[in-house]
Amino acid sequence: MTRSKLLLTAAFLLVGLTAYSNKNTTPPILVLTTNAGFGSYTCEILKTEGFNELKSDSLTDVNITLQYLKQFDIVILGKAALTRTQKTMFYEYVEDGGNLIAFIPDNKLCGLFGIENTMGTVNEGYIALDPDAEQGIGITTNRMQFHGIANKHFLHGGKEIAAWFSDKTSVSGFPGIVSNNYGKGHTLAILYNLPQSIVLARQGNPLFAGMEKDGIPGLRSTDMFTDGWVDTSNSKINQADEQMVLLSHCIESLLADKMPLPRFWYFPDTLKCLVTLTNDGEYKSEKDFEPQFRDVDSLGANMSLYIIGVDKVSRGWVNKWTKRGFEIAGHPDDTQEAGNPTWNRMDSALRTRKNEIYSTYGLPMRTNVNHWFVWCGKNADGVQNFAAEAKLEEKNGIELDINYAHYDMKSNQGEHFLGPLGINQGNFTGSGQIMKFADSRGKIINVYQQLNAVYDQEYNESHDPEGFFNCFKGLMDRSLNNEVYSFISVKSHNDEYYFSKSPLMKILTYARQNKIPVWTELNLLDFLKMKDEATFSGFGWSDNQLTFKLSSSLKNSNRLTFLLPLIYNNKKIKLIAVNGEEGKFEQKKIKGFDYALVTVVPGNDYNISVKYQ
Repeated sequence: MTRSKLLLTAAFLLVGLTAYSNKNTTPPILVLTTNAGFGSYTCEILKTEGFNELKSDSLTDVNITLQYLKQFDIVILGKAALTRTQKTMFYEYVEDGGNLIAFIPDNKLCGLFGIENTMGTVNEGYIALDPDAEQGIGITTNRMQFHGIANKHFLHGGKEIAAWFSDKTSVSGFPGIVSNNYGKGHTLAILYNLPQSIVLARQGNPLFAGMEKDGIPGLRSTDMFTDGWVDTSNSKINQADEQMVLLSHCIESLLADKMPLPRFWYFPDTLKCLVTLTNDGEYKSEKDFEPQFRDVDSLGANMSLYIIGVDKVSRGWVNKWTKRGFEIAGHPDDTQEAGNPTWNRMDSALRTRKNEIYSTYGLPMRTNVNHWFVWCGKNADGVQNFAAEAKLEEKNGIELDINYAHYDMKSNQGEHFLGPLGINQGNFTGSGQIMKFADSRGKIINVYQQLNAVYDQEYNESHDPEGFFNCFKGLMDRSLNNEVYSFISVKSHNDEYYFSKSPLMKILTYARQNKIPVWTELNLLDFLKMKDEATFSGFGWSDNQLTFKLSSSLKNSNRLTFLLPLIYNNKKIKLIAVNGEEGKFEQKKIKGFDYALVTVVPGNDYNISVKYQ
């Protein structure tokens, strides 16, 4: 390196150490919501996509003024009816250089978004990207299913990024996502309620909560995915996740005249997939579990075991295996009322099992699988609620749920209504991500939802051990090679180990060959909480140099990675400094966009400087 370059680098590092006293303490992204309309779930979407530099406020708060909005680079507006004063405020915010994204915008803002007033609505449909739209680079060209209402508009100066159609084969549709320039600012109208659609794709049809729909004895979450709720032809693309990625691309596009923003990566370190392994112990004993645990341990994997009772499992045995990294938790049993689970009885089942696990083993019960996956779909007053079970778990201190499972055998819905089996099986929720539940208004419930996609009983009853392995292989291969990213949960019942042992060993071996760890659900939960707690703040952008602070207070044995746009306004990252020292970064193309990836140890704070040149 020449002397001049050394001096330039030294000066850059010095600036990186001293440039934080005058930082803007306001985060770049503001989410405005109301008490309904699912707007608050936008925050969960953004956090899943790694945008932890955000603030959420109520649209009706008296502090929401034009001057307040001007502090933010992007404002995201949930579905809401606006007053004339609010209309004027948003027009002036954009005209003066602000960026505004809105889901199903009020007709008062149509001129701002370059669309004509709505001509009506459609319930349920498909969204399809314009293949020439830069925001759609790296995203599937398939028509993607959405749930809920979409508005019918014609363009009036705006540019169509995506169209929506009433079904998968219609030739004519309406604008679905529209970008527009207004004054000095930019807008993006998403003409269906994206946050609501994500929730409904992941959690099912709320109208079917607490109802027996699939003909399989016992109420489960899968009853809410009946009557064509899932387009099984899209099983392999994670269509809900693709729409969240599209939102991320739109945010990055709108920031083209502001500054580049960092995002956290989905997985630990720079992994492109992660596996968890669970075991419903049913009525078996530690003598039954021991050989299965040894098999799993021999391949460097861990397992979560959910037990119905504690009389057959000693504290000594539990201590031995938890020290090895395994998880022991309870398996609440409300099967006596499986056909009509009630709030109070399920509450008691959760509380009893949690207390039993703690009093016997001294272990908190933080993750949960119910016996038979029984899912309570009614509140305490008997009112239908598709998130009642998640609210009960939150009430009882459960933080991660794995009750959504791919099981559709002997259903009245036709063969495999959740999707094809084997190598082509996907995530019937349209998502490989782990996100928190939402209630019927879109309010976030503090319980993570993970889909158990690779379910042994489905394949045991199909007499298909090879299909069990191939299901896992397909999900992992697509995650590693096709950017259909998935956290993969595998179930191996101890009382069905006679069937699953051979394919499970192949599964664990395949994960090991691909250097993908196999964790417990508890380990996963701790990683998710660490990632979600970390924040970006104190942003500065001057002379093609970005500075910000990464704050992380939760320690974790796995590292945390953040992404930065590699190229911004035709300039490429030249140098990244971490706490004043030149840091290493890896260049990767992710979903069509180029990024620099930086990995840090969580539980610490970092001052970051990035030089574009």
